[in-house]
Amino acid sequence: MSAKPKYQKLSLDQLKCGMHICRLDTDNLAEPFETQSLIFRDRQTFSKEFPQVRSVYIKADPPKSLEPLDPSRKLYLNLRQQMDRVMKDVRLGNALQPKRMRPVLEQLMEGVLHDSKSMGYLALLREHQDELVVKSVNVALLSLVFAKHIGLRQDQLLPLGMGALLHALGLLEVPAEVLTKTQPLTEQEKQQIRQYPRRGYEYLLAQGSFDEQTLDIVLHHQERINGEGYPDQLKGRDIGFLARLVAITSVYEALTRTRSYGQALSPATALGQLYRWRFHDFDSRLVEKFIQSLGVYPPGCLVELNNGALAVVDATNSDEPLSPQVKLLTCQELKPLHKQETLDLSAKASISIRKALDPKEPRLESLLKELMQTNPDFPV
Repeated sequence: MSAKPKYQKLSLDQLKCGMHICRLDTDNLAEPFETQSLIFRDRQTFSKEFPQVRSVYIKADPPKSLEPLDPSRKLYLNLRQQMDRVMKDVRLGNALQPKRMRPVLEQLMEGVLHDSKSMGYLALLREHQDELVVKSVNVALLSLVFAKHIGLRQDQLLPLGMGALLHALGLLEVPAEVLTKTQPLTEQEKQQIRQYPRRGYEYLLAQGSFDEQTLDIVLHHQERINGEGYPDQLKGRDIGFLARLVAITSVYEALTRTRSYGQALSPATALGQLYRWRFHDFDSRLVEKFIQSLGVYPPGCLVELNNGALAVVDATNSDEPLSPQVKLLTCQELKPLHKQETLDLSAKASISIRKALDPKEPRLESLLKELMQTNPDFPV
């Protein structure tokens, strides 16, 4: 029985946008030569770069297994698994064991300290059945990324991460029909919501194993600078610093996530909303620093490049905020790529962002649905 060919030879007419080319067949070489991760975009661009190439080779039978997870994503998913167990324990009335979460949380903190840009993008992943788990882990990750940006002391990172991770624990005591209600809440339902921080605080306090800073975040992350928050209507600096920080990250996370009572905003729109609220609801200096930490085009922002392709911002660039790192979603003809490619715009003088896009634009609706089918991680 003959061995299965390793490569498949294709003419340029047979190539499709997004295909990975392994070898080039040229007129002036007897044998085709290997390439490193060359992605076909369109024939005009390809022929300009490789005028002597008439045919190419792609892998005949690409592996069907998923690529191994990068370390930062693996840490993130491990923490979500731990939070799954935590939520189940609380629902069953079992004692909460912070020692389960601490090792993974410490690894996540280390990941943020080493690569906060790519870690921040992970907070936009949504593929999970338990919305509360997603909310909890993403707020923790956003809070740690923000903490690194403002130079928070090392000894404050663990209480911050733990408090952000457990900030919404009290929502487990709110009936599901209230949390998912699409109509305006009754006064009684509003009171149930407004008491969830205290419920979470009292639960953790009874465990006897959480420090004061963690407990303060859980109790006071819904307080507002103007005194109109809950549960204690604290004002200004009476609200602890870490609670003021998580107040911002938790609202940003909620704004960029589809909820029963509202569609998700784009990251850029959500930042604009926070900016408008900065004097009324939040610590204005912290809001401004949070926006700086995410950049002009925050992670998850859908953008159109000057060549017509669509991309999603993967990581910010503090030195060149207008030139972030992006993941290409389509080629110039707006055809979805078979495999996303990461592009650092600061290293590509000829490619730049033309404008940020609103995912709810009618012209993008069918395209984004197709992208989400091929890539569940796409944060729209």
